[in-house]
Amino acid sequence: MQAVLSEMWGQAQRLEAEGAWDRAGRVYEEMLAKEPHHVPAQLRMSRLAQAGDRYCTAREHALRAADAVRLKASTRNAGYVTGRLLEFAEEAEVASVILSADWSDPNILQQSAVLAQHLWLAGRYEDALRFLDGVARHVPAHPLLSYTRGNVLRFLGDMAGAEQAYEAALVQSPGFADAHWALATHGRARTPLQRVPRIRQALAGCTAGGVEQAHLLYALFHELDAAGEVDQAWQALEQGAAIMRKRLAYDAAAEAAHLEALMRLPVPTPVAAPAPGERPLPVFIVGMPRTGTTLLDRILGNHGWVDPVGERNDFAAALSQASDHFFRHSAASLQRLQGTDLRAAGHLYAQRMRLLAPGRPCVLDKNPQNLFNIPMILQALPQARILCLRRDPMDACFSNLKELFQGDAYAYSYGLDDLAAHNRNVQRWMQHWQDAAPHAVRVVDYEALVADPETVAAQLIEFLGLPPQAGLSDIARNQAPVATASSSQVREGIHGRGVGAWKRYERQLQPLRESLGA
Repeated sequence: MQAVLSEMWGQAQRLEAEGAWDRAGRVYEEMLAKEPHHVPAQLRMSRLAQAGDRYCTAREHALRAADAVRLKASTRNAGYVTGRLLEFAEEAEVASVILSADWSDPNILQQSAVLAQHLWLAGRYEDALRFLDGVARHVPAHPLLSYTRGNVLRFLGDMAGAEQAYEAALVQSPGFADAHWALATHGRARTPLQRVPRIRQALAGCTAGGVEQAHLLYALFHELDAAGEVDQAWQALEQGAAIMRKRLAYDAAAEAAHLEALMRLPVPTPVAAPAPGERPLPVFIVGMPRTGTTLLDRILGNHGWVDPVGERNDFAAALSQASDHFFRHSAASLQRLQGTDLRAAGHLYAQRMRLLAPGRPCVLDKNPQNLFNIPMILQALPQARILCLRRDPMDACFSNLKELFQGDAYAYSYGLDDLAAHNRNVQRWMQHWQDAAPHAVRVVDYEALVADPETVAAQLIEFLGLPPQAGLSDIARNQAPVATASSSQVREGIHGRGVGAWKRYERQLQPLRESLGA
């Protein structure tokens, strides 16, 4: 049987290479008829279904691949399976595949760095630490394992442990760009400029124009910025941003046209607070990144009725499943949604939230990318509440510029003109939906939040229909993990140091100021 399957696999691979995807798919189907637990064939069928924009079929094949790994049919491709599951926001399945495996299995050990990262990305931080400890008995030290341990500890609030793990990664691999960047954004060096020489040494040995160079340049910026070396820091930031802007495409006019079309969508009739059977109440915290979304999440998360679920892709996954289409922010995707029952998407989303926060009256979903999903959220979940963070445009744009976002997200954030255009789109967008749906959408000013957090929190708790509760601004007592770019800063408590932070670079940011003014 194995020889037959191998021959069929080779045939299907050749057909794919020739672009004969339909014929390749038929061969994979024949393989699965003979051996339903053939993991690579399930994964290829998932990818072919995605190429045909068939979301439900693609998801189903990914889930079948996970079943096959759990049944011990094959662990050789476990990392590919868990990575695929993350694309469908199936974090529970990711954890199930990894936690049910034999951690001494040579295939699992060979993929341990990837699997540890996938547990971390799935938000299973304690499980990720257990896995890292488990495989450490069988494999030698590895920079990716140390780096992932640092990320997990950072999100859990163990800052000293995170720093130690990042340093270990650099001992194992001195040029490891991600570890340099993580340390620089994690916290200040004990001695100013202490880390700069080794970053420069790593820069001398990396490929020009690549993502590694960008990470190192952003790391250099943060170290120089912390030491007050403004001119040198700006030079590093400018070079790193130029690399990223060259790699990514942002079209401000296309974005504006897409948002204009979305703003023409109808607003549903206001709905009262959900009945007990419709709970939990979904509350979305949205806005440009680095505008206070994590801070507000920590404040409201202190309320006894509220369960923060972090930055998740559940709403986009629910839209995709309800429409059987890979949802993305585009005119074509909006066209596909027009024939979709969005209440069905809302039902799928609510199911996911009930699994994440059983018994809680309210959940906080803090994915900034839901910002442009507001009209779909209003239709899918009429009882939902949406809190939009708004920050001074110069501070918001500069804060985005100096953040190297992972996964090629936020393509607008690497050019001053692009930042200004995006910020204008966002400001208009948020104001439109607050005006159109004041019962469901509330704009929250970052500056007011940090100046008087208790008053702003009390106003928002009333808006959400929750009982009053004092002391919400004491975010130091909130021990929940923080899986965002603000994971280190938010542990410091509420402060106003970020207000007007752009002024240190006032000369360099003058073009941005002029563009925003225009």
